[in-house]
Amino acid sequence: MTNSQNDEPRTIPPLMSAAWESATSDPDPLVALGATRALVGLLSTWEAKLAIEAVAAGATWEAIGSSLGVSRQAAWEHFHQHVAEFKHQMRAEARALRDRHRQEMLEFRDEVIRKAREYRRLR
Repeated sequence: MTNSQNDEPRTIPPLMSAAWESATSDPDPLVALGATRALVGLLSTWEAKLAIEAVAAGATWEAIGSSLGVSRQAAWEHFHQHVAEFKHQMRAEARALRDRHRQEMLEFRDEVIRKAREYRRLR
């Protein structure tokens, strides 16, 4: 299982691994049942993460819905908020990076001007 954005294996969250282990191996059926309920919630989060990855990689809602056995509308309804939040986060990070780059360029320009003035004074 790889992440299509960088071809590295996805890291399974430790809590998900622990829930799986408990759900499949705990001798007490009530403990296993509780772990299964926790696992369902964790898998829902994992599913949303994969949908975000798929959209970022260019997948259509129709392809996502087909992968899940639902319509594109159902897939969109279920995941669009997660994808929108991800896009918002990416835009905010891009703006912050742009602003930092702009600030560094201004500082560099000011440093060049300062050094040029200093050089002219020394001549």
